[in-house]
Amino acid sequence: MFIEGQSQRVVLEWSLPIVHDCLREFYVQYVPLRSASFKQLTQLHFTLWASLVRGDFEAARADEAKLATTAASLGLDVAVCGAANRYVAAELLDLSLRRFRRMPEESKTNNQTLLAILMHLNRNAAPSHASATAFRQAA
Repeated sequence: MFIEGQSQRVVLEWSLPIVHDCLREFYVQYVPLRSASFKQLTQLHFTLWASLVRGDFEAARADEAKLATTAASLGLDVAVCGAANRYVAAELLDLSLRRFRRMPEESKTNNQTLLAILMHLNRNAAPSHASATAFRQAA
C-alpha cells in the first residue's frame, strides 16, 4: 500500500461515499436506475475505487477486468467506464482542494492518493485481460 495507518483512514472516511454517489449519478445516464444491471455496474465500479483508494492495485486490476466484462455484457462501451473514472477523480480532487485547504497534511495525503489512483488508471503496463486493456485505454 502507498498510504499507511491513520492517513489512509482519513482518505477512506470521506472519499468512498462520494465515489458511490458519483458513480450512481454518472451511470444513471446509461442504465435504468432501479435495474439489477445498474446496481451490479455501480457496485463493481465502487469495488474498483475502494481497491484503488486502499492502494491495492493488484485487486484493482482484477476489479477492472470484472467491470470491463460486465460493461460489455450490458452493451456499454468500455470508454463509458473510463469517463466515469474521470468524473469521480475530478470530483474527489475538487472536494479535496476545497475541503482540506486549511489542513495541509490531510490535503497532501488526499492528493497523493488521487495521484497514485490516476497513475494506475493511466498506466501503460501490459494487461492480463483483453477487456482490461480497453478499460485502461479509455480511462
